[in-house]
Amino acid sequence: MNELRLGIVEARFADIVWQNAPITTRNLVAICEKELEWKRTTTYTVLKKLCERGIFVTENSTVKAKLTK
Repeated sequence: MNELRLGIVEARFADIVWQNAPITTRNLVAICEKELEWKRTTTYTVLKKLCERGIFVTENSTVKAKLTK
């Protein structure tokens, strides 16, 4: 299996999700705004990229981890 590599920013975001999963997207946006100083759109963009890579999944506005840290 290929090793998954995350950039520094993606890794910080992924750590937030792993620590809080399952988490609603609303709460995730609030945490990222506070800890990373991100806007809502940035949070959703990074989340979408990591979901496309198979790390996380979003169902009914809830983010869950598909892969563990």
